Amino acid sequence: MKEVFAAWIKIDETLPWIELQGKYKTKKEAKKAAKEILHHTQIMIVEMLGKKRQVKALAIKH
Repeated sequence: MKEVFAAWIKIDETLPWIELQGKYKTKKEAKKAAKEILHHTQIMIVEMLGKKRQVKALAIKH
């Protein structure tokens, strides 16, 4: 049976694990791909007006 690997990330304890797209032949290949994907991740900081409440996180990859 041939092994296939996937890459998962966890941003913090309040969010679930996220599986990144792609299947890889080795753990090393999966780790390299995950680092590349995370390298291109965009972060947006927004001002919260009015009532202070928790905002759902949104991750975007372009």
